[in-house]
Order: sequence, then structure tokens, then C-alpha cells
Amino acid sequence: MFTDFYHSFYYTILVIGALTGLVFVMRVDAPFKWLSILLLATLISEVVAKFFPSEFKTTNNNPVYHVFTIIEYLIYAIIYSYFFNSIFWTRLLTISVLFLIVAESINVVFFQPFQFTPTNSMILESLLLIFLSLSLFLKLRTNIAYANIFMEGVFWFNSSVLCYYSFNILIWGFHSIKVYELKNPPTIIYNLILLLSGVLYLLYAASIVLHYLNKRNPKQSK
Repeated sequence: MFTDFYHSFYYTILVIGALTGLVFVMRVDAPFKWLSILLLATLISEVVAKFFPSEFKTTNNNPVYHVFTIIEYLIYAIIYSYFFNSIFWTRLLTISVLFLIVAESINVVFFQPFQFTPTNSMILESLLLIFLSLSLFLKLRTNIAYANIFMEGVFWFNSSVLCYYSFNILIWGFHSIKVYELKNPPTIIYNLILLLSGVLYLLYAASIVLHYLNKRNPKQSK
């Protein structure tokens, strides 16, 4: 699992993030509880992906990512439903989850079967999350409940989503055009996604802790 610096960084931060979520899951509000669950679910999926080939006598763990892409977006949708807190957005998020499930089903049947990386679904998920992130920023801009938005966990969570999934489209777009099949593939893009993922989970953990501190002492965010 810890084969080089990039993988070591990624898995170390993911473990730290998941442990942080476990520590604070019962001490934070609902969206951050689900963010903790997301970190734990991500760690579990990576562990399963590592052991999937040996358990099923294959060299391919892509089926895990086909399933996890849906689970991941479902958890994101639940998180954003709490932040938007409206019937309209709850319905829209439900539709978006169903849309991604249908899109992934079509992707598996016609474009990228289980033995292939589901880059089409990953890119679609990224586009949906970018839309949700930008929409939430519009909502936060007019929200007077936050005296100092930079001290709020929701700001760092939402900023992380926007930055990471914007890069995600580029990285999985490169993967989709099969640059990895070149004689000397630019593996730097895969090292980059490991670094960015590690930073993402680190900021998720930080946003959970920051929310907890503000919840415990609301005055410190003012």
C-alpha cells in the first residue's frame, strides 16, 4: 500500500482524516457527521480496492470504483442537502443522484464496463459537485449568520470541493484519452491526483475540527 512517497502521503492523510472523523462524528452537526462518514467510506473503499484482486483472483479493482463513485456522490448530496436546507434543493439533489445512477448504468453497459476505470462517471460527478459548490457559495455570500466566513468549516469544505473536483476533470480527462498507454506515460498526473486527494482529505478533517471548535465556542469565529 505504501509503495512510494505519493501513495504514502495519500494513505497516511486518508487514515488521519478517517480517524479525525471518528473522533468528532458525535460532536458535530449533521453535515459534518456525514463528512466524517465520507472519509471513513473512502478509507474502506481503498482498503477493499487493495484486497479485491486477491480475493476475486483478478488484477482489476475497477469494479470497486464503479460502485464507490455512486456511494460517494450520494453522501455528498446528503451533505449539501443540509447546507442548502430547502425542499427545492433536496428534490434537485435527489434527481441528481438518480441521474448519476442512470448515467453510470449506461456507462457500464455501453462505454466503460466494470473492468475499466469509470472516468466518464467520475467526470460527471465532478461537474455536479462543481455546480453544487458554486451554488452554495452564492448562498453563503448572502448569509449573515457567519461573521467571519474564513473561520467556518463549511467554507473550507466547499472550497476544497470546488478546487479538487475542477482538477479532477482535467486528470481523468487525460486518463480517458489513454495517455497511460503511451510508451512513456506521464505518470505525474497520477502522482498529482494522489497529492491533491491527500490535501482534500486533510482539509476535510480540518473543516470538521474547525466546525467543532466554533460549535463549542461560537465567539471565536467572530
